[in-house]
Amino acid sequence: MRILYDIFFMLFGLFYLPCLVLKGKAHGRFLERFGAFGRSMDGLDAPVWIHAVSVGEANVAARIAKGIRKRSPGVPIVVSTTTTTGQDMMEKAGKGVVDRVFYYPLDISFIVSRVISKINPRLYVVIETELWPNLMTALKRKGVPIAVVNGRISDRSFRNYLKVKPFISGMLGCIDVFSVQTKDDASRIVRMGAATERVTVTGNVKFDQGISEGLPLPVRPEDIGMRQDDLIIVAGSTHFNEESQLIDVYKRLSGRIPGLKLIIAPRHVERVEAVKVYIEEAGLRHMAYSGLRGKGAPGGGKTGTYDVMVVDSIGHLKDMYALATIVFVGGSLVKKGGQNIIEPASYGKPVVFGPNMYNFKEAVRMFLSREGAIQVADADELEQVLERLIKDDGMRRNISRKAVDVIRENSGAVDRTVSLLDRFLG
Repeated sequence: MRILYDIFFMLFGLFYLPCLVLKGKAHGRFLERFGAFGRSMDGLDAPVWIHAVSVGEANVAARIAKGIRKRSPGVPIVVSTTTTTGQDMMEKAGKGVVDRVFYYPLDISFIVSRVISKINPRLYVVIETELWPNLMTALKRKGVPIAVVNGRISDRSFRNYLKVKPFISGMLGCIDVFSVQTKDDASRIVRMGAATERVTVTGNVKFDQGISEGLPLPVRPEDIGMRQDDLIIVAGSTHFNEESQLIDVYKRLSGRIPGLKLIIAPRHVERVEAVKVYIEEAGLRHMAYSGLRGKGAPGGGKTGTYDVMVVDSIGHLKDMYALATIVFVGGSLVKKGGQNIIEPASYGKPVVFGPNMYNFKEAVRMFLSREGAIQVADADELEQVLERLIKDDGMRRNISRKAVDVIRENSGAVDRTVSLLDRFLG
């Protein structure tokens, strides 16, 4: 089985490299995926290796790294990611805490063995549930402890894992610590084959990001061609067939409410051009964030020149949340399972989302039970709710206050998680 798995990945690797070149994604460090680090790992004495797939996991990884650094200041920390956006986010979020950031190796036996020998980790930490059999097996063989932190198992992933339970349970047997978000996640991990005594519910690390409400704005309205009194709807991490619905809703609302603006940040930045087409077809004016930001940008002082701004670069959604009057969380009007609602709520913004939030069920339950967010059934109800919120400042403040209370009451996951790792850090 292992030989067949290696053959599959080696064939994948043969196609992977030419595809990167053809797509213009062959960045200068892509050979790290094949275990070629040069001397970049030299000088690190048995670091903690944290793996974070992309942007969301990178933010969690940065918080865990800071928690480890606080408790064990002399322990080196390296972080791997799979995507370039994850690399960019980790370089920023981990600055001053993480010693090295690199690309995750392909899961081929000789590659992962080489990487483990080069890094010589004292502990391997994977954010959420990114499990690779060859790496897990090689780490176990070397006696390196493995921890899953901020673990969660979505409905879809759980169904798929159960179909291959004999295979998955073998990997789970390699893992020493499971630090998971909820009791449901703990139950699912155990049903998949994890040992009950190794599973602990520590909460969601994303609640530990702190409260950003009232802090100075990283971007001012006038910096991006808006007025101080504009009412701004920010639609974050949107997906296909969601933007067109949002644009239609905005167009109707803007006809009734003066000074209303829309900011759309697609989940996948390569979809920016398609979003611009939707805006043009609706007869609205648009501007890309990259054309507005920075000193001397065309937006500076030129207010009212567009209706919808499209965020076309990674790492700026938080800035937009800080500007928002109301936030809509994407992936929820369409069947994508939703996105993180904690981040916009931490800015003291009223958060609205659609019916499809099944990847964040526990967080949704917490906010809705305290009236700290609003869930709508479809685009028509979204329009009604947005109009009420826009016109009722007291309603907005009340929802935001309750959401901030939820975040404060559920913080502390980082400390609980890192305490489970203490015995491996000495």
